[in-house]
Amino acid sequence: MLDKIAESCRFLLDNYPEAQASKSYLDSRLNAESQEKWGFGYFPGIQNISALTDLVGREALFKLDLLSSNPFYPQIVTWNYFEDHPLVMPFKDTYGKVVALVGRSLLDDKGRKDNNIDSKYKNTQKTDEFAKGNLLFGLYENKRDILEQGCVYLVEGQFDVIKASEIGFKNIVALGNNNLTSYQFSVISRYSNNIFLLLDNDIAGEKGRKRVVSKFGQFANIRNFYIPNDYKDIDEYITKAGISDYTELSFSLRD
Repeated sequence: MLDKIAESCRFLLDNYPEAQASKSYLDSRLNAESQEKWGFGYFPGIQNISALTDLVGREALFKLDLLSSNPFYPQIVTWNYFEDHPLVMPFKDTYGKVVALVGRSLLDDKGRKDNNIDSKYKNTQKTDEFAKGNLLFGLYENKRDILEQGCVYLVEGQFDVIKASEIGFKNIVALGNNNLTSYQFSVISRYSNNIFLLLDNDIAGEKGRKRVVSKFGQFANIRNFYIPNDYKDIDEYITKAGISDYTELSFSLRD
């Protein structure tokens, strides 16, 4: 069912007038090929949710806890899981099955703070198939490049992976935060024992690096790579520096 919802959201992004803000934002960030490859879509707000329910039905969205209603007025939707994160994309497992949806806010850090939106990204709820600490975003799409290159770069956010892949830097996956779990380590180790950290240029990212090296350094070749200090993450680095090809990237290696 998640794959049908993702496909329907994809259709709405390209064809529904109310999706224009999400589409314009995405066009400013990614090219059409990347948008198609990663399956971006639009999840309507409460006022326009019928655009999606007409395509997939109400039952599926309620069953997945993406919508809820007042028990006395079940026909009226009162809560929308992705209300503040209308830009959505599928999260695929290692074999390409859609196991979750990832919503993204269109607001910057200040905008989210002003609107009491806690996070930039929002994943659908944990299920038997989807546990954030068990999966790596982009592994299905980029595992061949990881095998060919003999190494893998770990970043924090989904857009970091997508933007890097767009310029040809494809042996890269996202943790979803600054922590590598034991399960994620066991998964990625099947593809390469050379693990290069490219976590965010902030205090949390630095703590994450130390944690990863402390936990897994004796079991793999883990190296710390850094983007230039002027940028928070590789998405921002590529975007603001105007990098169009992976050969233009500049990393520093530190112990």
